[in-house]
Amino acid sequence: MEFIDRLIKEGRIKFSKVLPMTVTYHDPCHMGRRADVYVPGKAIMGLYDPPRDILKSIPGVELVEMYRIKEYAWCCGAGGGVKEGYPDFSDWTARERVEEAKATGAEAIVTACPWCEGNFMDAINGKGEKIKVYDVVELVRRAI
Repeated sequence: MEFIDRLIKEGRIKFSKVLPMTVTYHDPCHMGRRADVYVPGKAIMGLYDPPRDILKSIPGVELVEMYRIKEYAWCCGAGGGVKEGYPDFSDWTARERVEEAKATGAEAIVTACPWCEGNFMDAINGKGEKIKVYDVVELVRRAI
């Protein structure tokens, strides 16, 4: 995420297409609560801004935030063996997060984690929801 964000800010990635959509971003646990970000003189946990900056830079994309974001984000329920060991709990957790996303009015949940993406798609398909799920990089590719 940091690399793509830097390339966009340096003008090395340019967008030629408009993606007219309202999205909300889900913070993956491994990028948020488990990632170390190096800032000289500071110990900072969490990679939260680069994916949001990327989404905000894509023409036509409007980012709306869920109630619980960044270090307070709700887990998708797929990581740490939860999906395999406790599938009912995993599904419930994902459905709760999907409901949070829908409450924003967004037409899509965007994340940067394949486990989150898959778990959200399972929960959405299981209930016949209309909300879509994308990876940040997928939207970047579509807009280039």
